[in-house]
Amino acid sequence: MTDSPDWKILIQKHLDGQTTEEEADALSKEIETNASLRSDYLKAARIHGALGDEVISLDLESTPPRSSGTPSISWPRPPAAAVVAGAFVGLLGVGVVWAISSPKSEKRIISVSNGNFEESAGQIPLGFPAEFGKWSGDPAEVIEEDGNRILRFLETANVTDKPNGGASACNVFQLIDLTSLQQQLNTNDQVTLELSTRFHREVAPNDAELPKIKGSCTIHLYQSEPGAIGKAWPLVISDALALGNKVIKLNPGDEATRISASCILDPEATIALISVNVNTMTGTKNPIKLGGYYADDVRLTLTKRPNLPIRIVE
Repeated sequence: MTDSPDWKILIQKHLDGQTTEEEADALSKEIETNASLRSDYLKAARIHGALGDEVISLDLESTPPRSSGTPSISWPRPPAAAVVAGAFVGLLGVGVVWAISSPKSEKRIISVSNGNFEESAGQIPLGFPAEFGKWSGDPAEVIEEDGNRILRFLETANVTDKPNGGASACNVFQLIDLTSLQQQLNTNDQVTLELSTRFHREVAPNDAELPKIKGSCTIHLYQSEPGAIGKAWPLVISDALALGNKVIKLNPGDEATRISASCILDPEATIALISVNVNTMTGTKNPIKLGGYYADDVRLTLTKRPNLPIRIVE
């Protein structure tokens, strides 16, 4: 006899767009007969913004935990969500009226200064950025490869130079001003920001020494002045209004792969801190020479859609 699933965990997994067809079917059938679970799902769906059509993935493997937490919010995938949503239709005593027509989504590109690295060459400035629109961080350089300029990660470091600080990662940051963008938005809309970049890894002499190395892109949103974030880094991570992080592990010689990280745009956010980075996953405090890890074509996309109403009728 198999154990009964943890339905609350399965609801969260479903809203994150991660259920299999079998899990979604089991959840749907349980909702039909379990009024308490039905209520739990409705509450969770409302918190997660109802039935959106985009998955927001937060993989926090390479970022410190927040000291106090705003719960992460993820939009469910529509096909899987529709399986459970359909279970509500025609139920005895309770019905749920979902918006029938899909809201019109609008996408726009947010400028990332030198996002393709074609406007510079040589080493990236060291240290945490204190102004908008400039890449800086740990040792990295822009090189030319096959006629294109790309970012090469050189060495892990402690970007703040604080004593006993960790040096297991090589981070390259940029600050983006959100104030004018926020003035153009309707507060009734659902707005997300998606940061994406393309990573690739070439064969290097020290590959055997870095068996766990991973690349990632990260986006943090703050209500702050540009210079204040670097002064409090990395403790300020716990003060982020929203954050998203996506990690990839590439083997030497694998094809280039694009990854993306998304987060909900908090209406109070004035700054987006974006970064592309490589983490050796060692926890070391000593710099490590990196092999053949590269990043290119950094993009920031805003997606806006009207809120979907959910109405419960007795």
